[in-house]
Amino acid sequence: TAFSGAKLIRIDPKRNRITARIGVGSQPCGIVAGAGSLWLNGYGTNSVERVDPRTRKVRRIRVGPSPFDVAFDGKNVWTSIASNGTVERIDPATNRVTAKIKTGGSPAGLAFAAGSIWVGSNQGTAIFRIDPATGEVTPVEVGVATPAWLAAKGDVVWVASVSGGTAHRIDPATNTVTASVKVGSQPVDGAIAPDGTVWIPNRGSNTVSLIDGTTNRIRGTIKVGPRPFVVTEAFGHMWVPSWGGADIRRYRP
Repeated sequence: TAFSGAKLIRIDPKRNRITARIGVGSQPCGIVAGAGSLWLNGYGTNSVERVDPRTRKVRRIRVGPSPFDVAFDGKNVWTSIASNGTVERIDPATNRVTAKIKTGGSPAGLAFAAGSIWVGSNQGTAIFRIDPATGEVTPVEVGVATPAWLAAKGDVVWVASVSGGTAHRIDPATNTVTASVKVGSQPVDGAIAPDGTVWIPNRGSNTVSLIDGTTNRIRGTIKVGPRPFVVTEAFGHMWVPSWGGADIRRYRP
């Protein structure tokens, strides 16, 4: 997504070339695939936008103000509403909001792992775990301020503290922190590579920190483009767009 350009951009991974630009609402941010569609949280439009990748048709679903991120649990789409401390659930079959779940704080990054929706927060020192079936919310104490963004896959969950410059591993079995790692400045929305390495982009230092998923220690640091905000795993590679620039970089883990 192009946040400032209100575009969804398609890249051909075989040629590393842009093959389509689709107009969407202002300030699109997070993106997730699910139910045959692409889902974007329209931060500037107070909506979640559903894009058909085949026809490029865009459908706008009204949600709460300032939606911050999106996630898909295999059945439903979820979006965090930063302004009012809630997370909303959308049914792809009807394109309607079917639940508004109060978490408190300022919900930020979302991820689906270990059978739960995990919610980062720009306030306080806890994240939130939501049971998709019941809507039950469990606070998970991280112990550092602004644990906003998540890197999760399977039963592995990491959360980055934007203000603390740290990443923390959460054990889903106990809802406790089992490792804390110093990364770069302003760590944000990371991802887990096919080899289990945790990639954490550092918006304030223009780097990506690589954490060994076995030892929970820094394995290396990569210099990337200006103000990286997100890392995405796709086609066996890691993709790092420059939020402060106009490029996306592709790395082989």
